[in-house]
Amino acid sequence: MEEQNFNPVIEAVVSIRHLAISASDNWTAMNKAGSIIQSNLKEAASLVKKYANLSTKDQWLSEFNKYMDNLGHLKVILNSAIDKIKSKNSVGISEGWEKHLQFSKNIASNLSDLETIGKSSLPENELEHWKSIWSEIYNSHDRIQNEASACGIQLKMIESYSPDEVDELTDTILKNIPPKYSKEEAHQYSDEYMKAYEAIKKEATQKKNLWDRFLDILAGGTQQTPAQRVMMQRWVDGEKGELH
Repeated sequence: MEEQNFNPVIEAVVSIRHLAISASDNWTAMNKAGSIIQSNLKEAASLVKKYANLSTKDQWLSEFNKYMDNLGHLKVILNSAIDKIKSKNSVGISEGWEKHLQFSKNIASNLSDLETIGKSSLPENELEHWKSIWSEIYNSHDRIQNEASACGIQLKMIESYSPDEVDELTDTILKNIPPKYSKEEAHQYSDEYMKAYEAIKKEATQKKNLWDRFLDILAGGTQQTPAQRVMMQRWVDGEKGELH
């Protein structure tokens, strides 16, 4: 989505949606997406092995090893975060979490390089197959990033709220959020999302300022660009002005 079309309300509701899904399915979506990536990478590697020369194969293997190293670090961080979310353990909750974004960026770079390296070795009749493989890989990587973003929100909630407050806000989200998932769908069904947002806000504002603190968490999202974060913060400040 282009930055000039950034809508803070829609972005907030999408973040809430990701949070709700992660809370309800216990992160099975992340594991499933990871399995899809590994399966497709195995298929891509078989094409490289079949068609590439020795130099290209060496390049592929070197980049793949970098990918696996970054993936190993990211899994350690995410597993630790998930354990803390499940146990609602706020001890050392932020430690190491900020590193996840850099490893995620590294992995995205590794995948892009692997696609480019392999494509250069393929005959014309395999290019559509290659494109299909990498479309699935990138879609799955996007899903993992969405789950990781929700993970960051949940960690901040555990850090900011008591366990009972986390349960209260999560119940409110699950009760009101619409079933659509992606940012594209959020903008397509903006009226539906706005109704859900208003319902969540109305209920949450009655619960010991849970909404105010949740807005602060959303405004500090690590996935936002600096410009988006400024816009979100301005919106948050405006919302609070209406509530007090």
